[in-house]
Amino acid sequence: MKNKIFNKLRAILVVLFLGGNLLYAQVEKPQNIYRVTVNSRYVIENGERTSTFFAINQLIYDSLGRLHTEIDFDWETHYPNNYRWNYFNGQQKVKTDFFFKEKLSRIEEYDFNENQKLISLTLYHVSPSDTTLSVKEVYSYDKTGHVTKATGYNERGKRGYRTTSKYDDKGNEIYRKVKGKRIAPPDSIMYLQKEIAYDSLNRIGKETVTIDKIGEPRLTKTYTYAYTDDGNITEKTIIDSQGNIQKRKEYVYRSDKRLQQIKVFDNNGNLEDHLAWRYEIYKTSDRRFRTLE
Repeated sequence: MKNKIFNKLRAILVVLFLGGNLLYAQVEKPQNIYRVTVNSRYVIENGERTSTFFAINQLIYDSLGRLHTEIDFDWETHYPNNYRWNYFNGQQKVKTDFFFKEKLSRIEEYDFNENQKLISLTLYHVSPSDTTLSVKEVYSYDKTGHVTKATGYNERGKRGYRTTSKYDDKGNEIYRKVKGKRIAPPDSIMYLQKEIAYDSLNRIGKETVTIDKIGEPRLTKTYTYAYTDDGNITEKTIIDSQGNIQKRKEYVYRSDKRLQQIKVFDNNGNLEDHLAWRYEIYKTSDRRFRTLE
């Protein structure tokens, strides 16, 4: 394994104090921190939201708007065990390192053509002793810019599967099937089918999705949507294959149309989750002063 990867595995999590708040980052050459989006979850007791909340995710952007660090916090310990580092060539993301329980476990590399279309995704799995290529997926596009075929190759360059996709006249994928099971696609999806119904404004009003992933049973769920006048989703209902409501989500937006809250209700209408988003800017290099957007 490359020394660079070993050095990242040895890296110790440190804490940066941003305007009095804690922001976790990995020890590496400092990257520009300009915008931070914080996703928090409230503690729910007896179906009611309490005033206690903890961060569950942070997205860190540089001054060019590039998302270079994504951090997930454990709900029980509030510690950032899992995180992702994104690397860029200009504005184009070309690589992501995935850390699970503070250990590098997965690497994705992205190649693009001159039209900025993704032409291949190469996935590596990382163990303490080795890094192995799991699959390289190569894409073919139609004249409208949709992926029509994806072919997966193993570390020896031999084809392991071929994926065929179809789209409706609105450009949404409605069918995907993988032929060949020698290796797994990066997203583990072997079969996908969607039945989509649009409203009078050509927005998705209802969709029934059947999905088959490696190692999981085939699932069929139906989703219904309601929208604001400007097109943001205000409500999403999740229905199982027997027609029973499983969850209902309510979405609340700020005046600038950015997401502010999501409330999740169970099949009896009881609140079971409440998420909130905060948007921060750090305009100075020392990151001592935080501005809430």
